[in-house]
Amino acid sequence: MHPLEVNLPEVFGYVAAGLVLATFSMRTMLPLRILGISSNVAFIAYGYLAGLEPVLILHAALLPLNVYRFVEMRRMVRELEGATGGAHGLSALLPHASSVALPAGATLFRQGDPADDMYIITSGRIRLPEFDLDIGVGETVGEIGMFSPNGHRMTEAVCSEDCKLRRITREKLRELVFQDPQIGFHLIGVIAARFIEDVDLLRRQVAAREGTPR
Repeated sequence: MHPLEVNLPEVFGYVAAGLVLATFSMRTMLPLRILGISSNVAFIAYGYLAGLEPVLILHAALLPLNVYRFVEMRRMVRELEGATGGAHGLSALLPHASSVALPAGATLFRQGDPADDMYIITSGRIRLPEFDLDIGVGETVGEIGMFSPNGHRMTEAVCSEDCKLRRITREKLRELVFQDPQIGFHLIGVIAARFIEDVDLLRRQVAAREGTPR
């Protein structure tokens, strides 16, 4: 082959290998899926041009899976962005969370239960009776108990409506916070905001009792 001639199959092979290598530097799932889709396309071209049927078949099967996961991830992020004005800290948790669906009236957890997971609400509303508080789409529930000294739930959580949630375990959350400290800072902000809401609620309740004629 002449030195200036281009071996197209090899070009696609090197590009595909480079894209796979780049995925190992990704910390967030959306860029990872985009690189995965790109590498699938490059490997399909490489397998076709080089006559490597196993490579072609493998990545032809992986491509729709990566596309599906990417679309699913984008949909969840848009749901949270629409509810909260930005899902920056939460979006990194979603790929590592499992789906939970509960009917209206179901108890998610009770006060005093072990706090071994937290939830992100993607549909419906949840009531925290002890705090006289309702929370909805885009908000988290159960995160405070996970960071409490005794590791137990501080309140009961009941579904006010049919709910869909994303559940993430304590072990996975610790792993993600270690990998990306920004997630930890985001959760600190969430917990601080929740405590501020609780303090404001307590002040209003005290003021209401003091203003009630005896």
